[in-house]
Amino acid sequence: MKSPAKLRAIELLFEIGCEEIPAGMLPKAEEDLRLNLEKLLAAENLSADTTVETFSAPRRLTAWVRGLPVKQADVELEVTGPPKSVAYDAVGAPTRAALSFADKQRVEVSSLYLVQTAKGEYLATKQVKVGRTTEQMLTAVLPRAVHDLTWPRSMTWTGLEGPRFIRPIRWVVAVLDGKPLRLEVAGVAAGNATRGHRFLGSSAIRVRHFLDYEKKLHANGVIIRPARRREKIARELEAFVKRGNLSHARRSGPREAGRLS
Repeated sequence: MKSPAKLRAIELLFEIGCEEIPAGMLPKAEEDLRLNLEKLLAAENLSADTTVETFSAPRRLTAWVRGLPVKQADVELEVTGPPKSVAYDAVGAPTRAALSFADKQRVEVSSLYLVQTAKGEYLATKQVKVGRTTEQMLTAVLPRAVHDLTWPRSMTWTGLEGPRFIRPIRWVVAVLDGKPLRLEVAGVAAGNATRGHRFLGSSAIRVRHFLDYEKKLHANGVIIRPARRREKIARELEAFVKRGNLSHARRSGPREAGRLS
């Protein structure tokens, strides 16, 4: 008998596009988004083999999640029913309580068994909770991951009781396994179109996955990885110093990396 084939792994690209976030707030927001996603995916049994990476630029927070399963794993559960004392009569025949429990669980009464608990013996049966698709789960997980971000100060965009965010959200990208997800974040519908640099790039860039996204953003004036932005700035400063025979104080940090949105 063949063992069941392992479900293939898929990847998620998720981006929140917004008005410029203060550079000093980006590192924490990036880290918080990663932690939120890891926690929420774990709670939905979707994190066993996943890797979550997050990136930021002044007009965007981005998550790249690899190794997601196509669906949650099915889970076998033990469901307990009435105690033995009321489940069987004096001659060991199942009572109405046992028959009702079997009917409710949609199993044959003959398949029921007894389990020992702290309160005594109880009737029980096995049930399989069928896992939902990752696509279904992400429609709730992704908005929650954004709504749970904390900021030194924030504003609400869909009414006083609605989600809060540091700046107005202008676009949302949510692409799973090459296909856009149907969901909303703070009233903004997700799709597969990101935006380039405010002045140097396109305002509508279709993307299929993270590497496609990163490549197209770079072509449109955006370096999405903060470390690479710092490296670019450092190289350009060094070149400037050499050309002008000047000296400068080397700096690193969020303000330095926040110039290429």
